[in-house]
Amino acid sequence: MIATTASSADLSTSEIFLARNSVFDSSGRVMAYEMLFRSRESVDEGRPDDLATSTQVIVNSMSHFGLEGVLGSADGFIHVTEKLLMSNTLEILPAQRIILEIMPDVSLNSEMLKRLQELKTTGFRIALVDSSLGDAAESKGAVEGVDSILPLIDIIKVNLKTTSPEDILRLIERVRLLAKPIFWATQVKTGEDLAACKAQGFSLFSGPYFSQPLVMRSKKPQALQVSLMKIVGLLFKDEGIATLEPLFKANPDLTLGLFRLVNSVGVAGHLQISSVRQALVTLGQKQLLQWMLLLIYTEAGNAATSELQRRVVNRARLIELLSQHEDITQPGLSDQAFVVGLLSLAHKVTGQTMEEVLKHIHLAEHLQNALLHHEGILGQLLVLTDAIEAADFSRMEASRSHLGISAQSLTDLQLQAIAWTNELDRQMSSMKG
Repeated sequence: MIATTASSADLSTSEIFLARNSVFDSSGRVMAYEMLFRSRESVDEGRPDDLATSTQVIVNSMSHFGLEGVLGSADGFIHVTEKLLMSNTLEILPAQRIILEIMPDVSLNSEMLKRLQELKTTGFRIALVDSSLGDAAESKGAVEGVDSILPLIDIIKVNLKTTSPEDILRLIERVRLLAKPIFWATQVKTGEDLAACKAQGFSLFSGPYFSQPLVMRSKKPQALQVSLMKIVGLLFKDEGIATLEPLFKANPDLTLGLFRLVNSVGVAGHLQISSVRQALVTLGQKQLLQWMLLLIYTEAGNAATSELQRRVVNRARLIELLSQHEDITQPGLSDQAFVVGLLSLAHKVTGQTMEEVLKHIHLAEHLQNALLHHEGILGQLLVLTDAIEAADFSRMEASRSHLGISAQSLTDLQLQAIAWTNELDRQMSSMKG
């Protein structure tokens, strides 16, 4: 448990928005999450935060949910200002898992150099934005330019949108004369961007490219994905076990996964499961449906789809929790919300449009309209979730206000969804073992 100087009441009165950017390594696995916090007041007024309140939210959320609940097995980047760097607040955070991302307006002077050395000795890693290097070189307060700072820097963050390819090459050459940090490319938009960055020696990546469909539009869904969508369609039609059983028997991988699932979730109790029919009866329709939907994302079995699975589970859980809010809740809505969340990214792995995906599934019209046109309350919850994933704080504010959800309630539910997703990820990993 992490110690904190603020009470839970302090956290509950803070109107803070939360978003996360996934930071990928060269193999496509999530190495870290860049934690982004904004106060509601700063969003309303269009001004930046001083980040003091944001950091307290980080500390409190880690205290309440634990480090694994907030970050899972990944590390966490947090933005730090000069004021925060010079305070003792950072010592509360788990240094081995946190990377301090220094904001561009921090003065890289002799006092800051000493402070960074102190933080490094406690185990923190330091990330620097590329624009800080240019500013430091021209700053009167800089210590021999950036020569003294660079050996302390573990990661340099380069914005492809604001830095030209020529400047990137010059930056890398300049830095490598003095230090050997890892380079992190942000605003990666295309596969060409990714390939070029890898060729230049970048090791970390983030940006719109990683939210794009994972298969080419011309590629047909794989055989197992087709089988999965058939089963999902039958489940929505309330077909009986006699109809479902042959589909499992025809696919050994599905049968093995079914037996593992029944044993792992504990629903079998002391029963010895000896047949597909018995496993289907024991599991039940609701859990079977959710598992089938998850398998659509995991069938490809690579790092990219693993992260997409975590993303879709997190959004499904968040939409489910939001649907239970006192101003929104309706009978049966939360179950529908979870399913809509799970289906909302299916087109990214099947190579189909959402319209084509839904042709395989006997889905109620209002659920189809939520997925296709963002209509109804579930559609509005999808809009809010999209804004959160895009770290679009203005859209988050407009959407949560329209739904009647307070900023703090939204942040609390996000943290609950993240913790739940990380726990489910651990359970599914143990199933594979």
